[in-house]
Amino acid sequence: MSDFSKKAEDKFMEGYSCSESVVRAAYDEGLIDNSVSVELLTRIASPFSGGMSSGCACGAIVGSQMVLGLTFGRKDTNKPPLQIKTIARSFIDRFKQKRNAVCCRTLTKDYDFNDPERRQHCKSLVGECAEILEDCIKENQ
Repeated sequence: MSDFSKKAEDKFMEGYSCSESVVRAAYDEGLIDNSVSVELLTRIASPFSGGMSSGCACGAIVGSQMVLGLTFGRKDTNKPPLQIKTIARSFIDRFKQKRNAVCCRTLTKDYDFNDPERRQHCKSLVGECAEILEDCIKENQ
């Protein structure tokens, strides 16, 4: 487990949501531009936890995609967003290879929402997202 992955898991266990944990860990590890306020990034990431509050896309995945956008997102709207879309797709494909799904509802179907075991399960999802995210960033810098 990398330092980044461990930091993301630690943030989750401190009480940050899955999406917030990935974004804050990326900020703390210097993987994203630190000129942006970490508090602002956390607020932006907040509604994506719990599958965007509806059980859809896993919040840790969405937080990871946010970090990829902050790192590789296009700055010129006259150029096609091919690089970021390729990197984002690679992230999703890698996660699906491990877990066969990206939907929070599917990934957590065996756990009651308030069950402490679910929190431990989600902690592992946060860690896995952080590992894949770190690899994607390193490979594309």
